[in-house]
This record gives sequence, C-alpha cells and structure tokens, in this order.
Amino acid sequence: MRFSSRCPLCQTAELKKAYRVEEDFFVRKDGTLLPIAYVSTPMIDDNGEVIGSVIVFRDITERKKYDEKIKYQAYHDALTDLPNRRYLIEKLKNELKKAEEHNSRIAILYLDLDNFKNINDSFGHVMGDLLLKNVAQRLTMIHPDCFIARLGGDEFAVLLSGNDFNIEEIACKTIQSLNQPIKLENKEVFITTSVGISVYPKDGDDEMALIRHADMAMYDAKKKGKNQFSFYTAELEQQKIRKSKIEQLLRTAIERKEVSLCYQPIVDTVSKRIIGLEALARWNHPEIGDIPANEFIAVAEENGQIVSLGKHILKTALQHLKQLHEIGFDYLYVSVNLSLRQLRHHEFTALISQLLQKNKLQASHLEIEITEHIALSDEKCVIHNIQELKDIGVRIAIDDFGVGYSSIGYLRTFSVDTLKIDKSFIFDVATNPNTAQLTSALITFAHNLNLQVVAEGVESAEQLCFLEQHHCNKIQGYLFSPPVSFEQLVSLLHSSPSRC
Repeated sequence: MRFSSRCPLCQTAELKKAYRVEEDFFVRKDGTLLPIAYVSTPMIDDNGEVIGSVIVFRDITERKKYDEKIKYQAYHDALTDLPNRRYLIEKLKNELKKAEEHNSRIAILYLDLDNFKNINDSFGHVMGDLLLKNVAQRLTMIHPDCFIARLGGDEFAVLLSGNDFNIEEIACKTIQSLNQPIKLENKEVFITTSVGISVYPKDGDDEMALIRHADMAMYDAKKKGKNQFSFYTAELEQQKIRKSKIEQLLRTAIERKEVSLCYQPIVDTVSKRIIGLEALARWNHPEIGDIPANEFIAVAEENGQIVSLGKHILKTALQHLKQLHEIGFDYLYVSVNLSLRQLRHHEFTALISQLLQKNKLQASHLEIEITEHIALSDEKCVIHNIQELKDIGVRIAIDDFGVGYSSIGYLRTFSVDTLKIDKSFIFDVATNPNTAQLTSALITFAHNLNLQVVAEGVESAEQLCFLEQHHCNKIQGYLFSPPVSFEQLVSLLHSSPSRC
C-alpha cells in the first residue's frame, strides 16, 4: 500500500481520533492503481491509550470516473468537443509562466465566422451546428500542434506558443482553409472568417488582456471588410474606450439638448431656388466637444438608442419646418435619414402621422431617406412600414445611390420618389470621363423611372455645369451652402434672391 501522506496508523495514534483520506491508491499485482478512500478509527482502552486502529477501505473507481467526466465537461465544449473558454484561460495562464521563464512568444488568433447568422436563418440551427463541428475539425486538422478552443457561438481561438512560428502565415492559412466550401448533407456551404491577433508580451502580460485584445482586433478585421486578419494596436483600445464613453454620454445627450440639428439646402438646378432641406444631427458635448455624426450614429445604431435619437431628430425637424412655413416658406420640405432599427419599430408609422398632424404639415412636406442596404432588406415589417409611409403621402428617397450594392431589384418592391447620387460620383464628374458616363447613365435611368434626382456634394461650377447639361433635378453641396444652424438657415432663406 502507498500513502499520499503520513501513515494513517501514526496519525490515528497521535491525534486519538479518526483519520480520513479521501483519495489514495492500492497497487494491484499487475502494477495498475486502484483508487480508494479510507478511514482509520482508533481503538482506545480504559486508560485512554491507543492500542490499535480499524481501517475501512472503499473502492472509489466509479466516483473517480464520474469526477473526471464532470471535469472534462467543465473544460470542453459539448458540441465540438474542443476545449472551451475556461480551459483556454487556464492553458494560457500556464503558457504565460513558461513564456516568461524562457523569454518566448505567445499569440492568440481569435476567430469569428462572418455572417454565421445567415446560415442558421437559411438552413436552420441543425445545419449551423454541423457547420461549427466541421469548422472545429478543419481547424484541428490544419493546426495539429496548436491548442484550439471554441469560445462560444461561432467564435474560436488558436493558441500559439514558442518562437518558431509565423503569425501572418498561420492567419492566412486559417482564413484560406475556412474559405473552402463545406459540404453539409449534400449542400455546399461557404463561410468566411475574421481573425484578430494579440501577441505576448507586446499586447499584454496576462491571459485576460490578451484574449480581450485579440477580440478587439477581430472586430477591427470585421470593420475593415471581413475575411481578413487584424493585429491589436493601442489605437484600438483608445477607440473602444471612446466608443464606450460616447455610448454612456449619449443616454443623457437628448435630455440635455446636446444633440441639435443643422440643415443643408437642397436647390432646384434650374431656378437655383432652395426648395428643400436635409436635416443633419450634430452633437456638441460640454466636455469632449464636437462628436462626428457618423461616430455617434453608429454607436446609437448598435445599441438601439437610434430609436429615441431618431424620434428626437424627426420631432425637431418637423417643428422647425412648421416655423419656416409660418414665416412664409411654405414650399419647403425636409428630408430626414432613417435607420433600419427605426423602420423595424412597429409604431414608427403612427409616430410620423402624429408628428405631421401636430405640426399641421402635409405628408408630402416630409421626405424619408433610406439607404440601399435598407431597401434590400426583405424583412416584412420594414417593407410594410415603408409602404405605409408611402400610403399616407410621405416621400421616399434612396440615399447614396450607386454605392456598395449592385442590385436595384428593390425598386420593384418600393415606390420611390427620389434617387440621391452619392458625392463620390460628383467629386470627379467633370474630370473623369468614366465617372461622367456613369453619372449620366444614373440620371437617365432615374428619369426613365419618373424619379427625381438629387446630386450630393456639389462643390464647383464645373460640376454644376455637368449636372445642368444632364438635367439633374436638384443639387446640394458647399457650392451653395454648407450645413447651417436653424437660425442661419432663416437668414439664408430671407437673403436668397430666388425666394419667390
């Protein structure tokens, strides 16, 4: 018999009480170990002296098997059988100790499958689970010597240790491998992945920092277009801190009236008369100053605050339009940008109707700008809400037309009034023949569909001349006016020679 501590007989005699050992081993004749637990109970005579002990042994083989099973389940993912996040953290902690002793490197590749939700939505969760299993198998196959973990959902990690590895090469190999089609139940499924990379000691000296930084780098890879890798940088940390701060400040910004509106005039190309206004949100915070609209709008979109922010913008824009109508500019309309989240809201159309009635405005005095991304949405609630807006007379414009999407099939679904040509087309329309031809084709295309055309970003007389020659209906840009405050807008309208 082999004991893991002092002899139980000695312990029993010394302490004069029962001595318990929860786990030890007997050695069988064949050399294998038999796990046991035992209790040594002292035999005490009338004089209080220990004269012996009784030892009771118990075979704990089944308990050991159960404990090992529980431990395995606690450290492994049930679906893929890969190590889980908890195991990765402990493994990384141990590897960091070795790396410090041997002055070696550690790298974490943090993987997230791109648009995995589309797989679940298109093929169902059973197929989604099969895909995750296949991805796990493929990662194990291409990185046989690496520690690979599933962190949850469609996120995986590859842990690299030592000095003899090329991070970029491994990242590229991983992405290329997952780019190959995956066959699931006689269907070929295509998936891409975004990879974030953090490296010890440059990017952190503890396990949680390295995982967090790799995660941040992964989101940077997604933001850059997906299906690529990105290294962690200190700048990403600053961006995350700023984003978190903006998210917190935005919650009270509307109540404190920090978010205001400015307006860029929309001008009739022929008469040069201001006929419309695009409402643009601006945020000036007393501590950190002006916050770019694309920055805080993106945060609001992500966390859902865009619904309350959008309501504030609509409410303010229509109140201002009412004031302009009351002082004689009753021919003006206002154009307001909408987000997908706003259009998903079941009470959105009712809100628009209430605001129009409250301000005694015709529905045609409001134009809603949606992007091609929204127009391509096949969500029933979005399509329904846009159609309801059209039914009550609100005008619909496609903003940034021609940028990022090649399908125009949505024009069959939506009854659109206006196409707004993105400023990227206007920028070199007077100097680049290819841009000129494409812009001319876009204008002709819109007119053939009886749509109004607004050119954004007009800054020069040459650009204006081109747009006049091709009968673009409306223009907006710095050639006429930058975005101005409501007070400046009133002055501009009063001084405009084409007021009537």
